[in-house]
Amino acid sequence: MHRIFRNIEDVNNNNILIDGEDFHHLKNVLRMKKDEELEIVINENLYISKVSTIEKNRIIANISSIKKLKEETLNIHLYQGLTKSDKFDLIIQKSVELGVYRIIPIITNRVIVKLNSKNIEKKLIRFNKISKHAASQSHRNYIPKVYSPINLSDITLEKNELGLLAYESSENYDLKDILKSSKVKNIKIIIGPEGGFDSSEVLCLENKGFKTISLGKRILRTETAPITMLSILQYEIGDMNR
Repeated sequence: MHRIFRNIEDVNNNNILIDGEDFHHLKNVLRMKKDEELEIVINENLYISKVSTIEKNRIIANISSIKKLKEETLNIHLYQGLTKSDKFDLIIQKSVELGVYRIIPIITNRVIVKLNSKNIEKKLIRFNKISKHAASQSHRNYIPKVYSPINLSDITLEKNELGLLAYESSENYDLKDILKSSKVKNIKIIIGPEGGFDSSEVLCLENKGFKTISLGKRILRTETAPITMLSILQYEIGDMNR
């Protein structure tokens, strides 16, 4: 069953009105027909609905039942070094599919992407659109937000959070032991850009309480590392093995 996200303003009595990009996707891409069922997420509720009318510019879906959505077991915050757009698009898509809670692009010493106020705004619109599509496709309960870039030095770590820094020069391979010994469900993971981190950045984050960990003997690309780490986290302490 297909899933989309809508706003509470779209609910009219026992119907939900679907227009805009969602209408186009359902009608022209998925080719939905009358009486097909559809899952619609609005705030913290899941509306099981059935297409009742397909008009020129909108679909009207009739609500069959409403379920309260469960909270996800992990809140994983991904701090990702800025990369070229095609790589960052992939990182967003796959991270959302793998259960990331939110994504914060970071500016590091070795970031090669140049940003200004105009292209940041455009990129954020596109980034969050990618997140929405990935959340719909993977049946997430909410849409993870992609935030404006911050400097690496602005990242903080609270007492109730576990901080993990993927670092290719780390000799710590005991990620499983770290996860097993920690009962924390708020996890911040930091992935560097194409050029990785320099030693001063690693020291800065270690002083804030982040643990450097290796993802194995192979050097992973910046777009591969978050997929790998999220998969490990979900398997070890998330919902992937349930």
